[in-house]
Amino acid sequence: MTRCRQNTPIRAVRLLIAPLLIAAWDAQAQEDSFDLGEATPVAPPAQFFLNTLEAGFGYQSDDTFHFARYGGIPEKGLFPILKGLFSGRDAWTTDGTQFWDAGGSILGTDLRDLFARYGQQGQWQIGAYYRGFTRNFTESAQTPFIGAGTGMLTLPSTWVSGNSSQRFTTLAQSLKPLELKTEWQFMGGNVALIPAGTGYELRFTFDRHKRDGLRADATAFGHEANFPVGIFFPQPVDYTTHRMNASLSYTDLRWQWAAAYELATFDNAIKSIAVPNPYSRSFGPSWPAGAFAGYPFAVAQYSLPPDNSAHRFSLSSTYALTAKTRLTGKLSHAIQKQDDPFFPYTTNPNLIVREALPRTSLDGEIRKTFLHVGLTSREWKSFDLAASYTFDDRDNRTARELYSYVPNEAQDQVVSVPPGISRYIRYNLPRSFTFHRAKAEVAYRFLPQTRLSLTYVGEFKSRTYQQVSQSDEHTLKAKLLSSFEIGSGWVSYSYAHRSGSEFRDDASWNASHTLNYLNASPANQSIEHPLLRTYHLADRLRHEVKSGATFDVSASLTLNGAAGLAKETYPNTTYGRQRSKSLLLDGDVSYAPVQHFSATAFYSVEIYRLAQAGYYVATTNLANPNQVWGARNKDTIHSAGVKLDWQAIPQKLKFGMGYTLSDGRAETDVQSTPFTPLAVSAALPDAREVTHNFNLRAEYNLSTDTTVKLGYVYEHHNSRDWQYESMGFAPVAQILGSGITPPRYAVHVGLVSVVYQF
Repeated sequence: MTRCRQNTPIRAVRLLIAPLLIAAWDAQAQEDSFDLGEATPVAPPAQFFLNTLEAGFGYQSDDTFHFARYGGIPEKGLFPILKGLFSGRDAWTTDGTQFWDAGGSILGTDLRDLFARYGQQGQWQIGAYYRGFTRNFTESAQTPFIGAGTGMLTLPSTWVSGNSSQRFTTLAQSLKPLELKTEWQFMGGNVALIPAGTGYELRFTFDRHKRDGLRADATAFGHEANFPVGIFFPQPVDYTTHRMNASLSYTDLRWQWAAAYELATFDNAIKSIAVPNPYSRSFGPSWPAGAFAGYPFAVAQYSLPPDNSAHRFSLSSTYALTAKTRLTGKLSHAIQKQDDPFFPYTTNPNLIVREALPRTSLDGEIRKTFLHVGLTSREWKSFDLAASYTFDDRDNRTARELYSYVPNEAQDQVVSVPPGISRYIRYNLPRSFTFHRAKAEVAYRFLPQTRLSLTYVGEFKSRTYQQVSQSDEHTLKAKLLSSFEIGSGWVSYSYAHRSGSEFRDDASWNASHTLNYLNASPANQSIEHPLLRTYHLADRLRHEVKSGATFDVSASLTLNGAAGLAKETYPNTTYGRQRSKSLLLDGDVSYAPVQHFSATAFYSVEIYRLAQAGYYVATTNLANPNQVWGARNKDTIHSAGVKLDWQAIPQKLKFGMGYTLSDGRAETDVQSTPFTPLAVSAALPDAREVTHNFNLRAEYNLSTDTTVKLGYVYEHHNSRDWQYESMGFAPVAQILGSGITPPRYAVHVGLVSVVYQF
């Protein structure tokens, strides 16, 4: 028995080797016969198609703007699907080089895409395109105003006014539904001339962007210190932007450069909108203008974005000093202008305006100069070097004038003696800034598969008419990257320190008021607390750690992961943002156990925290601890998903499935001050949005040129937002709201189409 077991493997090896030996002997015997036998059949190449046409239809189970917020199907019912891609060129057997292609797609009535191109390879081409979609905001808004979409809003003749929105007794019967959405249309074309063998290219492009629709907006009426009121209204959108770009470029083996000129213009067909005040008077004491500040006399002329234009000249270049050292640069200069005529201080004939505007238009002009120079080099086996310098200057040349405005249609224009002793007489502040940025990086490979890099970034900014005139930020970063047998990993750490010149809380206040006003009374000084700091200008320390890794566990399994932790502190901030933290974790896995099946999955979480402190300014005492309040914010976002693809019958039938989850929550905890009952508060309700999206796909090839596609999508969305939840149209006496409700829906979409290729 034992001998049998020992001989069994030997016998098996012999049985395996014998056929190979016989085949080898047979081949040796036939070596001189010159008989090649039958040729191995060649597999036919996969058929190549130049044109594709897809047609079908879909059905959506419900109306929902949020589901279609970035261009989609907002309405319930059937919708068409039509896509096409067509191309052609001269046959390769000829000397011709002409080519053309065109295509387009239609999904319902809101997504449209068309393009066409024709040219001669390497010599010239001409093209044109059109793309349109609708940006849907909400379908739940309502308004009592008549004339939505025009520059003139009115209230119905049956309107009953009052000093509180809760006393608008005809509000409910006056409300009309609003669909807040804008239709975007992009169209344009380009021409390119490429003289063969010269290295030059001359290109001209033209684009026209058009936006039409309605968006949410609000304005105020009344004296700011005496129960002002806020009014929601639909703002009309009728914008047109034109862009034209002409460029000349050159390319050879070492040098590339391009020179360009760009013109951009913005035109708003509706310059302003008239919004009547639905309130008859203040909720408290009367506004200074009395009855003339309320309904039916007060109508605000609300200015909309003005027409403007911009010219930009640019020159960019790249030069290879050696095969491993490259120098790059870019220089541009832009001129932006805005000179739309000013509207009057007020259109209310019952208010007295003694002084006219100091000029007929802003005559705004900004000049921007940008310079960037960079050098990269890999001349050494183990070292990499990179350095760059950026200069960005914004020179605001707009005239600075003194304006005596009428606040919120609530009172006559103030004309003081001596001039300027009024908080309603202000200078405009044409702010400018200059930005310098220097960056240097060195990397060293101390092992063949391990690289360490050190980076320094210095940013230096100067500003006018702001609390901090000069700030510097220095950042140091180290990154270690290494690859190993089954993957790679990296880790980095960065430290940044921002400091600035003296923080002057009164800088903007003083610059916008007259000296006569500032010197007239101590009460006319800056309304900001001297210890309050705006976070983007305040001194700051920042630490950040990041890491990531990829593991190729096997030929069919890959794992990826990354993490990031950042902490910011504001050491010289007493009031304002004091600290913040952010945490990011994400990972994904890819699995393909067999040739025709694959699966991927991912998960990520982002957590942002910040803490701020404030001071309840009610008296001249700016150091009372009982007047200090605080707030803590925490935003958390979870994202997850899975995708499966399976070719059930290779080249014939395949299925797909996908699921994604998005879960975002915002939490705000307020620590109130006990100084006054009016300032006692509680934590705000959490705001949360959760979206589940599930989809199925199937494709069946009826033949080599015809495919049937089936699809199904289910999306469930639930949103809770205290800004809108149960607010209605009169949440408080001084607000006339929109009635917008947070979106909640469950929608099913089915898709059927046939794809034909030829």
